[in-house]
Amino acid sequence: MADRGLIPLIKKLKNSNRRARNDFLYVDRVHWQKKMRVYLDHLVNHLKKMMLGYENVEVKGMINKMEVLARGLFDSHDGFEERWMDTILEITEELCNIRYGSNVEGEEIVGFDDDVETLLDQLTQTSIKRFQVISIVGMAGLGKTTLARKLHNDPLIEYHFDIRAWTCVSQIYVKRDLLLGILTSFIYDLTEEIHKMSDEQLGEKLYRLLKGRRYLVVLDDIWDFKAWNDLQIYFPDDKVGSRVVFTSRDIDISLHVGAARASHVLRLRTTDESWDIFQMNVFRSGICPSYLEPTGREIVRKCEGLPLAIVIASGLVKNQSSYKPSWWKQIALSLRSFMDRDPRQYMDTLSLSYNHLPPHLRWCFLFVGVFPEDYEIPVTKLIWLWIAQGFIHDQGGSRIMEDVAKDFMMDLIRRSLLMIAKKRDDGQIKACRIHDLLRELCLRKAKEETFSSEVEVYRYAPVVYFSTSGTISSGLCYPFELGRVLHDGGLVLSETYKSLRILDVESIQIALFPSDVVQLVSLRYLAIQAHQGSPQESISNLVNLQMLIISSRKNVVLPKTIWNMVNLRHLYIKSGENIIEEPCFVQASTGTDDCGSGLGSLQTLSQVSPESCHNIFSKTPNLRKLGFCGPLISSLGDLEFPNTSCLQNLKELKLFNTVTYPEPTRSCNPIMFPEMLKKLTLSNIGMDWEEMWTFSLLPNLEVLKLKFNACIGERWETSDAEFAPLKILKLQGLELREWECSKDNFPCLQRLVVHHCLKLKSIPLEVGRILTLELIEVQGCNVSANASALKVKEEQESEGNSFLSVHATKNVSGNLTFPG
Repeated sequence: MADRGLIPLIKKLKNSNRRARNDFLYVDRVHWQKKMRVYLDHLVNHLKKMMLGYENVEVKGMINKMEVLARGLFDSHDGFEERWMDTILEITEELCNIRYGSNVEGEEIVGFDDDVETLLDQLTQTSIKRFQVISIVGMAGLGKTTLARKLHNDPLIEYHFDIRAWTCVSQIYVKRDLLLGILTSFIYDLTEEIHKMSDEQLGEKLYRLLKGRRYLVVLDDIWDFKAWNDLQIYFPDDKVGSRVVFTSRDIDISLHVGAARASHVLRLRTTDESWDIFQMNVFRSGICPSYLEPTGREIVRKCEGLPLAIVIASGLVKNQSSYKPSWWKQIALSLRSFMDRDPRQYMDTLSLSYNHLPPHLRWCFLFVGVFPEDYEIPVTKLIWLWIAQGFIHDQGGSRIMEDVAKDFMMDLIRRSLLMIAKKRDDGQIKACRIHDLLRELCLRKAKEETFSSEVEVYRYAPVVYFSTSGTISSGLCYPFELGRVLHDGGLVLSETYKSLRILDVESIQIALFPSDVVQLVSLRYLAIQAHQGSPQESISNLVNLQMLIISSRKNVVLPKTIWNMVNLRHLYIKSGENIIEEPCFVQASTGTDDCGSGLGSLQTLSQVSPESCHNIFSKTPNLRKLGFCGPLISSLGDLEFPNTSCLQNLKELKLFNTVTYPEPTRSCNPIMFPEMLKKLTLSNIGMDWEEMWTFSLLPNLEVLKLKFNACIGERWETSDAEFAPLKILKLQGLELREWECSKDNFPCLQRLVVHHCLKLKSIPLEVGRILTLELIEVQGCNVSANASALKVKEEQESEGNSFLSVHATKNVSGNLTFPG
């Protein structure tokens, strides 16, 4: 991913140096030296600002080397040699890698400027008030979704439309899911009442919410005009300039949907555009060194202007060192033309990226094909499924399988075989997806390879059923036929599924935890949604189970036998105040322990009542994530929960209080927290803002989230508290009106996220002066808070800081979320 601030600086240097080489006999060397001095000074200053907060001996050495190069430029003719420029590029790339680490952004958008300009004009044209449908069409891999996403997120679009929504249609769709997908785009939290509505009621609700407002709805990846027929009646035309945009491979669909004008047909990229896409995806500086350029251009030429091909090729060269000529030549020789004879031929070139995968990544990549087309795959779920399938092996030492699996996923993203779909508040990847063509490659290769028989037979697929409220619903199940069996109350045939490792029916509503599931003794991953989700004691029969995920309308009680499940790694209950029965201990008379040796592999325990956790932590020494849900305030008004200081591996703790205290509460003694805690989330604690200083004493706290009345009161004055290691601060659903702080309170802060703090007047200007700050995100707040965030950015830009990004969006969810 390129650093956009560097690109113009590097280009000026490179172009000036190239012109000087081409016109060596005629160039005015003195004038050229002065110009290059200015360019170099700007570049070095930019890099110094970029590396603030990241200085060490290595970084200072590289900056110093660049300054020495700059001085040497004026002592010899080296400036006219490409190797001088190449060295500058290599140093810049190394510094960017240190600064941004393994951070991976979305795919680079290059060559769409004309398309964006044309479509923005069509979308925001104030002279046309009537409702319009605009279509973007083109062959697979041209970037239709990328372009639509760029338009959807464009600041002009955010300003122009009251409501923006996005949903993906795909070849197989369910009308209900499309309606819920659109509603989810602008309703902050879909209530249970909404989920119980029929399709007609959902459509009516959508119509009422859009009525009278100027809206933009994007329908991505339409394959059939029937999808439009199912939805069009819910889009009102109030003559206010509302628009619907859809993307499709089929140009004829626009004729059936009554599009306002001819389809916008995407073209293949030009030679220069293709080269820019390649450079931007391979190099953070966005510029290729001269000694790699001929081979790089040969690689790009074989991509024939298809953006997907170029992105895949860039992922291939990044597989090895970006500066390894032999590897680039190998790729150039292996790459076949994408457009020979039949567009399907480019599947052979896509296969090249697969052929270069090491065996451990092949299994992980092929498994992604079990998910439906265009599905956004939660990263945590994908990692757990890889482990359950046996694709990830314990490597010993301090690195657990989840860490290894995360590295595998990041490797697939760097190779451009997976794409980022969503990010978390801390910048980590929340969901990923796979391009349709690459998914097709997965399915083809899974048939060709001697892949796991279970992956060949079973896939995630939607099951349509009648919910408990009588409405038609759908859920994604694996294997999908078992979802219908369990919903209908049928029996699970253990012989048929005796080798099944994964049973995911979390999206299907059933009445009780199914007792016959415990016969599937090969299960590693079990996800269930039930009205009464408490498992029976026989759950311990699942001796190989590693992940147990339960969604339940009622509080769950986990039996004592759960402590016999020694392979359990993640016990994830999604809601409620749940009880885990305490383990029985060794009886002196018998010397036996009927409850096993404990859960030594357990890493995740969520939504558990603090009242059931006072004597269990000796049995769970390797917990990494823990969530308490229940009464967390003592009778005296102090934060109170079981002491977690003994959990040396605990990195993440969530505290959700369910019993409100009548007055502002006080914090607890910091020694209640484990020393290595990195992430803390507080919800509904009702703490006095003056108590916040206690959390500044946690020596390794990097992420702090204050949600839904975590603190009460309208003023937060941070005083002299220093949250030294804190990198992420999130404020959500708080009554905070005034916030006073200085840059010294949060010296290492990288991201500030403020959501739905409706009373907050402004973001402190001092926040912008934090040297490490990269992002301020304001969402669902009032106009003045949004304006203050933009003012922070303006002030920083006026001081030469181009590294701070600000995302400020309108408060629409608060206005639109209402019952019924």
